[in-house]
Amino acid sequence: MESVSGRSNEQASGFEGKPAKKKFIVGSIFMTHVRRIGFLRTFFGGFLQYLSVIEFVLLHLSVIIVLYRWMLTPFFKLRKFRIKDYMLLDRGKIEGMCAFDRVNCQFCGYANGTAKLWNDELDEMASADLGKGNPLLAAVTVLYSLCLLVFLFFQFILSKVLFVIIALFLGLHWAKTGEIRAELAAKDYAGSHRFPLRGILRFAKLYASSLALNLEQIESQWCPLKHIEREGAMIPEHHKNFYDQDKFSEALEVLAKEGSVSPRKPKY
Repeated sequence: MESVSGRSNEQASGFEGKPAKKKFIVGSIFMTHVRRIGFLRTFFGGFLQYLSVIEFVLLHLSVIIVLYRWMLTPFFKLRKFRIKDYMLLDRGKIEGMCAFDRVNCQFCGYANGTAKLWNDELDEMASADLGKGNPLLAAVTVLYSLCLLVFLFFQFILSKVLFVIIALFLGLHWAKTGEIRAELAAKDYAGSHRFPLRGILRFAKLYASSLALNLEQIESQWCPLKHIEREGAMIPEHHKNFYDQDKFSEALEVLAKEGSVSPRKPKY
């Protein structure tokens, strides 16, 4: 990759034409933010992001695998999503990456893929017929709703608290849950379902949408490189703002000047 072995290293060293010390991607981005907002804010804001691995593993194993794939799809005609189309772990293959780079890029792909997959699964359930008038299917729906509600109660609080702290360090924008809630009500999200399932699905979509918006902020600051294009890949919408994998030096210049490749620039 040019950013690791070529021109970007020369620029980073400050002496074009001289051999430059090899720099890894995460380190280059980290130091770019340090020069912009200082070491302590960058360190704590960046470090706290790793704590979210608990949130995404629980999200993946519980609502995506156990509740949707194992509990619902055997009984209802729901679309079966391919996890490999969402969790795109290809940025770790960029030439010149060190092991730490690979871990970070894979985690970023895993987190964003998990969030997008869950949003799509919720949309599928919101428009599906979940066994109205069938006692067995109604029982399955009730069990699913109870399990999902317990999950949401703990996860939503964990997600909100963690992101608020990260946002305070890095100057990120919080997802406006009031606006999301109003938008869901306006388009009558999950409107074909009765209370309380309708309310539970809207609450889940509120959390899932907030999570995706928060990840857009983080990824646009720390890993603004595109995935490899392939058929079937479900790429988050915000990746249209990202740079090709061989354009890391250009992405780094934007981060140095603006702090993010997102249209929502950091507040400070």
